[in-house]
Amino acid sequence: MSIENRILDVAMMVFSCSEDDVRIDSRFKGGMSNYTYLVYVKDLPYVIRIIGEGGEVLVNPETEKQHLSIVRHLNITSEVVYFDTKTGIKVSNYVPGTPLSLEISDDDFIQVAHTLKSLHQAKLIGEDYDLKGRLRRYEKLLKKLPSKTFYALKMSWLKLYDELYSKYPKVLCHGDAQRSNLIKSSDQIFLLDWEFAGLNDPFYDIASFGNIDFLDAEKLLGYYLGRTPLPNELTRLRFYRMYQVLQWHIVASFKHENGMSEKLHLNFEAIAEKYLNLANHFLELIKGS
Repeated sequence: MSIENRILDVAMMVFSCSEDDVRIDSRFKGGMSNYTYLVYVKDLPYVIRIIGEGGEVLVNPETEKQHLSIVRHLNITSEVVYFDTKTGIKVSNYVPGTPLSLEISDDDFIQVAHTLKSLHQAKLIGEDYDLKGRLRRYEKLLKKLPSKTFYALKMSWLKLYDELYSKYPKVLCHGDAQRSNLIKSSDQIFLLDWEFAGLNDPFYDIASFGNIDFLDAEKLLGYYLGRTPLPNELTRLRFYRMYQVLQWHIVASFKHENGMSEKLHLNFEAIAEKYLNLANHFLELIKGS
């Protein structure tokens, strides 16, 4: 069955309607794990998400649903209509607006900082993101061991984490606050896709924002702090970006091993190599700071 037919079946099941009542508009770009579509049901827009092949071992839908419930009162994300924690299928109201991956202004940086601070300062209780344990768990998904380069970079990161960064207090973070997951709607910024949410250092979210260009993360940090970041704060930001690209290196390697390069027409092997090179780049920046 095609993905579009699965999306159609989900819409008819959730809304108890006929095929004639459903119009599949388009698939959202971005992300390595999911199939997410804009769908109109009786002319009302919704977003339907199906977890992609292999994605079910990377995230925990029960934890995602828990975190979505916890942040609901903050009004910083879309309203969930349906969530099946066994399959990870999620239906939510559509948030009209522009992804920040398409365009961004100085005013947008101010609003992103405000949205993230409203989340971080809410003192919400959630599941620990478990940086060390998650990376180890992802590694175990691979059919062959990661490269010696990966392990050398990982050991450098672990040493820094154990000696310094593990001592920073944790708050509930979005966990994947890259620009494609932030939507500008009217005068508000919404955070979408909470699969990677968990208790973490707030700098982790800011580092995620540098997915397209890390200078975006450094700029956002200044707005978040309300002042020019100190050298050690920029190092802290680079430290978490180093972890993120190590994590995505393993995820991309996993997808390549499982045939997703051919199926999705994306060279996940090359993507994995790019992330590994980025991890080395950030380690050199950390050492030089």
